[in-house]
Amino acid sequence: MADDESSTLEKLMGKNPTPEERAHVIIKRLEKFIREGRSDRGGIAFKRWQELAVHEVCNAIRDAEKHWRGDQRFLTRGLAVGAVSLITLGVWGSVLAAQVAPDRQTAALILIVAGGLMVTVLALWGIKRADKYYQSTRRLDHFRRIFDFDRQLAQLDKDLEKRLKDLEETLDEATKIGR
Repeated sequence: MADDESSTLEKLMGKNPTPEERAHVIIKRLEKFIREGRSDRGGIAFKRWQELAVHEVCNAIRDAEKHWRGDQRFLTRGLAVGAVSLITLGVWGSVLAAQVAPDRQTAALILIVAGGLMVTVLALWGIKRADKYYQSTRRLDHFRRIFDFDRQLAQLDKDLEKRLKDLEETLDEATKIGR
């Protein structure tokens, strides 16, 4: 169930939401629990609401830690591959510059592979940064739409209550006239 909720969170907000965005989602979910948990006798039991709140907060913390570990892993691997590429380029470049390479074609091939690997790591790093930027703008757009929809629902609720009140008054007047 936690995976289903975390995937819903990711669909809603992208891969790595900010703490404020996580808090807004948790508040919306808790509000949903309260609204759906109402019964004829009243609202949701406080103990049940607490359990649901703890569950939501734990899921949000788990998601944040998972994404942080993934980001750290990517950074560590990228730096390791980049360092190995630079060392390889430095060593074999020095060997070629000193003209002591036993086989120049092999040294050139090693330099091309190491350079290509380094360029690939840098390109992946750039793509990941661009993807994070895209996700953050997409998240903001999703949140904007959600809050606009919430505002529309609240306005509709007010309008319906006003209309119900007007209809009740009209019914009261009609029954007074009919007596």
